[in-house]
Amino acid sequence: MPTSLIRSFAVAAFAVAAMTAANRAGAQGADSVPARAGFVGKIRSGLDSSNVRSADVRLMFIDSARKVTPKRGDDSLEIFVDTVRSRVGVTDSVGNFAIRQLRAGRYLMEVRRIGYAPLSGVVVVDSTTLSTVLTMDVISRLLATVRVTAMSTDVVKQRLDRVGFLTRYHSGGSGTFIDRAAILRRKPLTVADVLNTYGIHEQAEFMMDRMPVDYELLRDYPADLVVGVEIYRHNRPTEFNGTRRGPTAMSGRGMSNPQVLIWTYIP
Repeated sequence: MPTSLIRSFAVAAFAVAAMTAANRAGAQGADSVPARAGFVGKIRSGLDSSNVRSADVRLMFIDSARKVTPKRGDDSLEIFVDTVRSRVGVTDSVGNFAIRQLRAGRYLMEVRRIGYAPLSGVVVVDSTTLSTVLTMDVISRLLATVRVTAMSTDVVKQRLDRVGFLTRYHSGGSGTFIDRAAILRRKPLTVADVLNTYGIHEQAEFMMDRMPVDYELLRDYPADLVVGVEIYRHNRPTEFNGTRRGPTAMSGRGMSNPQVLIWTYIP
């Protein structure tokens, strides 16, 4: 089960919530329970209550957690999240977002948008749809209202190196690799604009930052927040074999829809 580690020096209430989630994770039998829950809502600006569009909303499924007591300093909490059961969404032109097909459990929520202070918290879902209204504080009026296409080359390279994009590119694999420069050359507005150039539409398996995402949520994601895209029409990387939604995880020609890996960066 793919997991990533988040180290959080959180307040006591947050720690208790996460530890409770960890204690329940093993009893949930998550893979045997249908993913029926949802998380929907609207995001507004704390400055003037205007709608915040193109905000990145992520729910990271808490797989387990443990309290760490160092010899010096405050206690910390190590939280392991399951990226396969995590989900990502984005707000539309009126600030609305909807994340469907969530498994019951507890999630770490992160909301990010250039020009706004990030939001974080714990979201608990069962088998119903949870609705909310969130407020983001503006930290830069300029960045909150314009598209940002300039990004440090070093930052982009570090991000792509960290996720393995550069390693897979230099290994001479069968994928199509689209870097930041290639994305910006065509001046796309959304991820759909980028993918259409390469003949990719809804008939594919999509992952954003290792999290499964549906095309309907992905299509309007801002292209200026994407630093790289990988498209595999035949043999996918071994590390992503187990992410396939079909009946088999075997890699091979003609056995599945294309797989698309999308890598983002929000400062």
